[in-house]
Amino acid sequence: MLAEVKILRLFAIPILLVFASCGMEDPQGSYKGYVKDWVYEVFDGTLTSEGQDNQLRIVLKNTPDGMFTEIVFRQPGKQEVVRSGTWSVGDGKRVLSFPEGDVREYYLIKRGARFAFQSKQGIRNDDGSPVLLMRNEGLSRKESYSFSLNFIDDEEVRVKGGGITSDLKGEWKWASDRVVVVVELPPEEGVSEEGESLESYKYFLRWAPDGSGELELEKMVVLRPFIKKDGSKRQSWMSSLIFPDPPKLEPN
Repeated sequence: MLAEVKILRLFAIPILLVFASCGMEDPQGSYKGYVKDWVYEVFDGTLTSEGQDNQLRIVLKNTPDGMFTEIVFRQPGKQEVVRSGTWSVGDGKRVLSFPEGDVREYYLIKRGARFAFQSKQGIRNDDGSPVLLMRNEGLSRKESYSFSLNFIDDEEVRVKGGGITSDLKGEWKWASDRVVVVVELPPEEGVSEEGESLESYKYFLRWAPDGSGELELEKMVVLRPFIKKDGSKRQSWMSSLIFPDPPKLEPN
């Protein structure tokens, strides 16, 4: 009986290795493709105040010269008000900053398919509900960026493109049946005045199910620690970009 158990164990080990390696082939060499991202976003909604429905529009622009924003506010029977400023990615939200005005900072926070428009002073409709905006798909615009991964060895990978100006060195590993690539932005990307890299990108990829040998980019996550007023850091917040139609990276 003991001999039979030992024989079964000897056969079981290679069988388990076969199952474990099935579909888990390590990526090797370079893979290239294109990634689409928003360069011009428009959000529309309604702010109900004093019984009137006021139209609100937020515009976010991502240009080579910077990230700019506009708030367009339309009240019935009055001339529209336009405020111009800049925007950035903050602690789990988009921060809209303006040089003048009683309120100089607003926040756009994702709430499922919609976006909440807020400020520190608080913005509410007459009934107390939050002001929610929807992305205007017809007016918003995406652009394609070249994107490439070069797997050097069992751990090292080089990432280029996808909105990143530098050729970055990173690491990759398996996470279940996904290839996970992690790179840190260098100080020259404007991440830290002290020369410390505070921001990292994480990419989740999988082998294309059609057996073409292509990698599909399913999700991109931005990680950045939030700096407190006393200079200390707390847990990183995350901003993710999920691709419903994953970009395909072809072996080169």
